Amino acid sequence: MHVRSLARPCLLITLLAAGTGQAIAQQTTVGAGLGFMPKYEGADSYGARPYPFLSHRNGHFFIAPKAGQPALGLQMNLSENWTIGTYASLSRSRKADDADRLHGTDDIDRHGNVGVFTALQLGRAHLEAGYYQALKNGYGGNAVLDLSYRVWNNQRSSVSLGGEFKWSNDKAMRTYFGVRPHEAAASNGQLRAYRPDAGFRSYSLYGQFTHKLGDSWSLQGVLGVTTLGREAKDSPLVEKDSSVFGGVGLGYSF
Repeated sequence: MHVRSLARPCLLITLLAAGTGQAIAQQTTVGAGLGFMPKYEGADSYGARPYPFLSHRNGHFFIAPKAGQPALGLQMNLSENWTIGTYASLSRSRKADDADRLHGTDDIDRHGNVGVFTALQLGRAHLEAGYYQALKNGYGGNAVLDLSYRVWNNQRSSVSLGGEFKWSNDKAMRTYFGVRPHEAAASNGQLRAYRPDAGFRSYSLYGQFTHKLGDSWSLQGVLGVTTLGREAKDSPLVEKDSSVFGGVGLGYSF
């Protein structure tokens, strides 16, 4: 099974790492998980892969998943429930041989991002909004809004429901969903040229479960569905407008 480029690493890894990190924000959590998701955004075939995750905070400094990969950054509390911050992260690559539909397309290189975010905790509700910009020319920027609500919890377990909404500028949309004329020609008639504009990229709905196995160990699970926005789903690269994703992870906190 070829799974070099998967579609939802950002949300999936962030959710699994957050399952341990929310209740122990001043500690360090290390762990590993197994996730499944489409091979790329809009693919109708799926892949699975194991991955590590890390969450750490020491004063204003933090390490936590942001913008697709583990990130490091600085944050500060404006109040007991309101946080702002900035970070740097690394995004995964996408290769033309990751799926048959991508044949003839240019590779998307691994690249860095810089971003800003703000988070607000209101009782059981959590709201986080942010923007990140690719550090590679032409790859563009994205805005993300995530809302979640803890619907049930006891001393050892909790269940949350949430949604993520993502907007991309024209450069980011064209990087991931556009097809240039030379790519269409190289696809042997499989693809047509397509030049999307900035717009709503996707929205995801998910459920998250966390269970403490002891003082240090915890188990997390995530299951969700993602639907592409109009500019994205009209791309000839897209085989399926909606897809599911999920995963399980085990974390150790100290």
